[in-house]
Amino acid sequence: MAIQFVRSALQSAQLHGLDVTAALTLASITPELLGQDSTRVTREQANRVVQALWNATNDELAGFGPKPIPRGTFRMMTLGVIHAPDLREALRRLVEFSRIAAGFDAVETFDDSGQVRLALYPGGRSEADHLVVDIIIAVFHRFASWLIGERIQLNSVELPGATPPYAADYLLIYGTAPCFGAPAGGIMFDTVYLDKPVIRAEAELFEFLRAAPNDLLFRNDYNPTTSSRVRKILERTSDDEAVNAPDVATRLHISPQHLRRLLREEGTTFRDIKEEILRDEAIASLVTGSESIEQLSDRLGFSEPSAFRRAFRRWTGSPPGAYRPSTSPSD
Repeated sequence: MAIQFVRSALQSAQLHGLDVTAALTLASITPELLGQDSTRVTREQANRVVQALWNATNDELAGFGPKPIPRGTFRMMTLGVIHAPDLREALRRLVEFSRIAAGFDAVETFDDSGQVRLALYPGGRSEADHLVVDIIIAVFHRFASWLIGERIQLNSVELPGATPPYAADYLLIYGTAPCFGAPAGGIMFDTVYLDKPVIRAEAELFEFLRAAPNDLLFRNDYNPTTSSRVRKILERTSDDEAVNAPDVATRLHISPQHLRRLLREEGTTFRDIKEEILRDEAIASLVTGSESIEQLSDRLGFSEPSAFRRAFRRWTGSPPGAYRPSTSPSD
């Protein structure tokens, strides 16, 4: 994911006088990477940052919500939600708990076209205020989908703030491209979901919460977009299997021309997706230090390490060594 998500959370923590050095060290994120706009971080790194901020603040919104939320609040809220008979009642309780416990002005409205809208109003206009709205809206969506055991297809997403340079990342989060500049964060979906029964038990809830914030914030399997389908096919391809756009189109039962058109509508291309996969695999390896540059370059299919280094700089703006905190950036 884009470093800006992590940076916004850290900036908010710093505004509250917290030393974020420990959180960065725990996540193996160097100051150089934090300051580079094109930096990408792994899901595990982001997860460590959030957990470190939780521990430092004893606040489940890490200091950038309308008011502090003591650790364990979300667990108590969800225990009150999970025994609802259906999603309609579960969302009513979740909205009410959000007002009481977190201080959010959350609203649930219906319109004449059979859609429900969940909205959350930011407490201010700073980047941190917008970020917390983004987070809570995503949590509402993913937790609601988990409750009924079915991914809720969103018809639209609205978010406050200007369109960020990393806006494409939101497609992975919501499964649809959001509209920015809205007065509140909101999602709209068909009211047919409201009558779906809540199928989860308390034991399942405790297991779900043990993985927090990973499953609530960082999982990318909630989106049936064309680009996500292409990405999953490519990720499941063995290293020695060459797969091109016509191959993927065949697996999706569409023509190569239609595939290109669908990807273009989502603001990407087949080549872009392949490079994003290579970039993410490279970052994951570099962060863990499991391979040498030569081994990684060879595994990813580069003719030589120098070609890999040039590509990595183009993808992230940094040399591969910058992602190895214990080595020189010139590695």
